[in-house]
Amino acid sequence: MKKFKKIYVEITNICNLNCKFCSKDNKPKKEMTLLEFEHILKQIDKYTDYLYLHVKGEPLLHSKIGQIIDLCKKYNKQINITTNGTLIKQKLNILKNVRQVNISLHSLIDKSQLKSILECGSYLSNRGVQVVYRFWTNHNSDLIKTVLNYYNYKKEISDNMKLKNNLYLNKSFQFIWPSLNSNIISKKGYCYGLNKHIGILVDGTVIPCCLDSSGIINLGNIYQEDLNDILNKDKTKKIINGFKNNELVDELCQKCDFRKKVFK
Repeated sequence: MKKFKKIYVEITNICNLNCKFCSKDNKPKKEMTLLEFEHILKQIDKYTDYLYLHVKGEPLLHSKIGQIIDLCKKYNKQINITTNGTLIKQKLNILKNVRQVNISLHSLIDKSQLKSILECGSYLSNRGVQVVYRFWTNHNSDLIKTVLNYYNYKKEISDNMKLKNNLYLNKSFQFIWPSLNSNIISKKGYCYGLNKHIGILVDGTVIPCCLDSSGIINLGNIYQEDLNDILNKDKTKKIINGFKNNELVDELCQKCDFRKKVFK
């Protein structure tokens, strides 16, 4: 049986921001019910130990985020959350129970919120939660300086910096969400999708990777099919074998800007 390093589960595709860099789609906005989420946990239980509770959307908006995390604990899953930080102060007691919180500060609109976010990050890291402040490499230089000054960071500036125990600052390239409307970049290449991870959208659609936020590469629906059957479909195996042979089988993979930057 294939075991993944991590599985992305989109517990909600609703967000309280409208960032320019985020992909747009016309998918109905909803959040997973607890019954749907536990069904997924049962399906993926033997496939991974690490859950990332996002693809699109703001996970802390989920009306039952505390119960979602309790269910993860029930199934002994390590929890990672990526958030825009706007709700972190209200959810501190819940977030104490997760493994890692990634805060996308390139999403920050109200700069006056930064001090509060940094205070929350320090609070969580002091309680053993790994906290990562994320920035695009070519943006937010003033914000990055503010973060470094807040933690009195005096070492050399790099793309990955440890500010203190359990607390990091990560700078990464800004990518373009893959779209069928984009030009083909390459028909040759490799990806971690279906190798190290898969994604599950809020409507149950199983996708090869977390960048297919619209479910274009629809491998099946986990509410209607067994995950083992989905992973053993001819369509799924064709994509996996393609990656093994340096072939990008699916059109969306051929047009993926992120894959191009990661696998140069």
